[in-house]
Amino acid sequence: MEISEKTIFSCRLATINDIDQICNSIDDRDFIRSFLERSVASSYCHVAIWNDKLIVGYVVLDYSFYANAFISMLLVHPLYRRQGVGLMLMNYLEERTLITTKKLFTSTNLSNLAMQSLLAKLKYQLTGVIHNLDDGDPELIYYKVRCV
Repeated sequence: MEISEKTIFSCRLATINDIDQICNSIDDRDFIRSFLERSVASSYCHVAIWNDKLIVGYVVLDYSFYANAFISMLLVHPLYRRQGVGLMLMNYLEERTLITTKKLFTSTNLSNLAMQSLLAKLKYQLTGVIHNLDDGDPELIYYKVRCV
């Protein structure tokens, strides 16, 4: 999918009606439906929309990481990856008052070079590693200090 001048992306808070579309086209992992239901009910899930109709990505921001803001999930539809959707979702969170803590944390697998590149572009700093979440693929923890 090539983004053109006529392509319009936007972000908004996810609704319960978005969950089927996310699960059917973006993320079909077994646990994801119940995770999304909890995230939507708590107003933690946000979606990226293409031309006001197609959900092309989602992000979940919660405050479960020692009472700090934590981006616990960010996923973009495979056809829209490497085209700025992830960057748009991250900017959407950072530029609004959605984040109410001074530090913002997130994580990604060591194998996820695309997310590591995005985090470097956004000036996140590596702050730790968790082993044994995914066999053979450590989780890298990043943070960014914000002005609140």
